[in-house]
Amino acid sequence: MDVRVAVGKPAEEIVRVAREDAVDLIVMGTHGHTGLHYMLLGSTAETVFRTAPCPVFMLQSNAGGAL
Repeated sequence: MDVRVAVGKPAEEIVRVAREDAVDLIVMGTHGHTGLHYMLLGSTAETVFRTAPCPVFMLQSNAGGAL
């Protein structure tokens, strides 16, 4: 297992590492925010999904907050 810590904007860092390491798949959780919350804060998962160099598998959390 390879562990990394990166500083910066989460979506940009996830995509950067995926490109540098020729990642085959990104798996990430999403809160599924919509409406005003989404417009004000943006969506890390959505940005990764749009810009990643590989497929992105997103899991939406349930009402209890666990994936």
